[in-house]
Amino acid sequence: MTNYIEPPKDLPLSTKVKGLLKAYDTAVENLNKYRQENARYASKRTLNALDQYVYQIPALREAEKELREQEIEAAANGRPLPDRSKVLRPIEAKVSEYKRMVPALEALVTRARNEYAEGVKAELVPMGLKEAQKAAKAREDWEKAYNAAMEARRTLERHGALFVWCATAGQVDTLPLEGASAGNNAEAWQIAEDGRLTTEAAIELGFEGIALVDGLVVMPEPVTDGQAEAEAEFWRTYKPKMFNAKPAGYGDNWEH
Repeated sequence: MTNYIEPPKDLPLSTKVKGLLKAYDTAVENLNKYRQENARYASKRTLNALDQYVYQIPALREAEKELREQEIEAAANGRPLPDRSKVLRPIEAKVSEYKRMVPALEALVTRARNEYAEGVKAELVPMGLKEAQKAAKAREDWEKAYNAAMEARRTLERHGALFVWCATAGQVDTLPLEGASAGNNAEAWQIAEDGRLTTEAAIELGFEGIALVDGLVVMPEPVTDGQAEAEAEFWRTYKPKMFNAKPAGYGDNWEH
């Protein structure tokens, strides 16, 4: 096991390990916060006037620029030059602090991460056993729900078949697609407010072309698929365009 593995969000960690996780998150937050608040004291790679990459510290660069301006102003007014160390020392102290503080905060993050990882590792067996029991219970519930769903499906098909027998006056005694490789579409069953089978459901169930008893389906005449019939009619009357070549422009030996 690696030093740190991000566990699933719903893993049942103990209160102790949750505390270790909080300590780790706090250590990461402290590191990021310090870096953000003191970013100007960190060394950054920038391009100089010669388009060369150099490492500079923004705060120190700003302080040196300010110092130069003070020196120019002092020289222009005949005053003594400002104390360089007085201007730069506070900035240099912050730069030095940043160089020491970041590694210290990173070490705290590593320590907290390792402690958290070890805490999770120590609880893998008890947590795993609990999850095994929960999975076994869920499996039993799934089997019951599956069996109930299958029984409900059989009930749906049985009543649907009885409806079909009534709707066809005994001509058909199963759902229209029964026995086909696709089975049947019993799940498409839907009735209108007056209790009759809807036209949309009849099409989905496969009632196309079957004569139905009036009063049981919203559209009592044989249900048809309008789009399929339109396409069939198009191809029935389709006449491809013929393009005959004309002899104009060809030689005497041209045949057609």
